[in-house]
Amino acid sequence: MKKIILYCALVGLVTLGLTGCQETAAGPGPTKALEVNIAGLKGPTSMGMIQLMAEDLPRLQGYTPVYTAYGAPDDLTGKIISGEVQIAAVPTNLASVLYHKTQGKIQLLGINTLGVIHLVGSEPLADFTALKGKTLHLSGKGATPDYAVNYLLETLGIRDEVTLEFFPDHPSLAQAVIAGDATYAVLPEPFVTQVLSKSGDARLLIDLNTLWEEVTGGQSLLTMGGLIVNTQFAEDHPDFLAAFLADYRKSVEFVNTSPAEAGELIAAHGILPEAGLAAAAIPNCAIVLQDAKEAREAVEGFLKILMDSNPNAVGGKLPDENFYYQP
Repeated sequence: MKKIILYCALVGLVTLGLTGCQETAAGPGPTKALEVNIAGLKGPTSMGMIQLMAEDLPRLQGYTPVYTAYGAPDDLTGKIISGEVQIAAVPTNLASVLYHKTQGKIQLLGINTLGVIHLVGSEPLADFTALKGKTLHLSGKGATPDYAVNYLLETLGIRDEVTLEFFPDHPSLAQAVIAGDATYAVLPEPFVTQVLSKSGDARLLIDLNTLWEEVTGGQSLLTMGGLIVNTQFAEDHPDFLAAFLADYRKSVEFVNTSPAEAGELIAAHGILPEAGLAAAAIPNCAIVLQDAKEAREAVEGFLKILMDSNPNAVGGKLPDENFYYQP
């Protein structure tokens, strides 16, 4: 009996030894790629990255980019603050707010969208000052278009001579213009394109990008949308960021030179509801990619104007130099 027990024990030891040798020979399994969560908001702010979304770019060994488009800023901000989202396309003033709220845990990578707001109307208008004595309709009181329009009215000296009326959201204002219930309105894309395609009377009257640059003497641009990055992620993964920005630049060129093809992808990924609408809106969406260092002066000028209107719009104060990412 003792011999049997001893024999079994020896067999067990040999088996364990063989198993150990087999595990060592096989080695550890493959290293899991790092998942990088990249997000944007449905609308023009995310249109420039559509090629990256469609092709899961950048294709860099050791990384898996995951793209998500959100319907509203509130759906996204918590994930940015928690660090769950590493890169995001958001309004520029929200980037400033988040920088302060996180005490510098996010940075501005660059500007990806200039002014997407335009003045449309069903009656001719010689210039912006010709709004004197008229009613101008806007959507979203306390939002960026509100601050921008008030700045233009104030600077041009007609703030007290123009009546501002607000609609609760962009779609309802667009419908009012189409129905002829709002003669003059400031709307963002793609609602400008929607109005122009569905109304027989409405026209694009003033490109507010051009007017803004004139009124500010070239010291500011309507830098309305930007890319932000988690500061720690940027420090730890500069190679991924470099590849991401290089592919983003190619995507911007693709969107601006191939609007029909880009429009199909934009609709397929839920950034805008219709491919035709997206394709038609692209020329008025001012889709760009300017790195943070290049755009800093224009961004500071824009944020200062917003802060002068309402400090809460930028998080209480202007961001310092650490806000602007430098590789």
